[in-house]
Amino acid sequence: MTKLDTGLSGCSLELISDRVLRKYSSSPDYNSRLFKQAVKQRVFSESIYKNIDAPRIHCISEDYFDMEYIPGHSFVEFFETASINDVEFVKQTLFDYFDQLISTSRYIDPGNKIRYKIDTLRLKTGYPKLLDYIQTILIRYNLRVPHTFCHGDLTFSNIIFHPNRLFFIDFLDCYVDTFLSDLVKLKQDLYYLWGLKTQNIQSNRIEQIYRYIWTQLEERYFEYMDETFDILDVMNTLRLEPYLTSESHRVILDTIVKSTQLYALSDSANGRSVESIPKHATEMDVDSSNVESLYGYGIDSRTELRLLR
Repeated sequence: MTKLDTGLSGCSLELISDRVLRKYSSSPDYNSRLFKQAVKQRVFSESIYKNIDAPRIHCISEDYFDMEYIPGHSFVEFFETASINDVEFVKQTLFDYFDQLISTSRYIDPGNKIRYKIDTLRLKTGYPKLLDYIQTILIRYNLRVPHTFCHGDLTFSNIIFHPNRLFFIDFLDCYVDTFLSDLVKLKQDLYYLWGLKTQNIQSNRIEQIYRYIWTQLEERYFEYMDETFDILDVMNTLRLEPYLTSESHRVILDTIVKSTQLYALSDSANGRSVESIPKHATEMDVDSSNVESLYGYGIDSRTELRLLR
């Protein structure tokens, strides 16, 4: 049996044979969440998505579940050697995934679920004024989101990469079931570069690829990136806060939070609100006409990348 690395949840993985991987609950209190995750993965693996799959679930027990072991590449291994066609494949596969979810969506009011999550985050956050500001938005406006299936933790760390297929792993129950929750998690990786920074991975090539993919996602789904998306974006970042054990990770998170439009609007540092800020006031445009010579990776001669200031 071989033990494998795990993420923030504290769950452990063990390769019990060359074809079976077992995921253990981190504690008795976590058992119910692990069960939901296993069920979610089973439902997804039995569904049909273009060029996307998930490891098949073999059995679900009280404090663990067994699944198919899928060998493949991590995001670092894949993108360090990826061709232009490989990157385009990942981009298009994500397009197809989100388009399929949107095709069967219906709008719901997420207000109560966001309020409940705010109450749980407030117990452990260093940004109470930011949560207060989000509360005022919920009071003033009727927010709506497309209700769809969502992975729940769709970072590139939770994808096994193959040249012609992506395998989603580590599904997570989510307080708001909407594809926007998955899009927000991708923004965490592709725009804020959370995975690269917290794992101290320094690769200009991967950063450039990430920004290209995020720019394409942002352009395609721009109509959904409204105030509700901004709230889910900030809430996603604050959900990471209780799990941080490294001061360097706290600094990274603080930088992300303070770069968001909602933080600027709440003006948490001075305890007073700001009337309004242009939606893209914290972004700048970068001409990437010479991307290939700078990073060794040709994307598009006139791709405009929107980088975080």
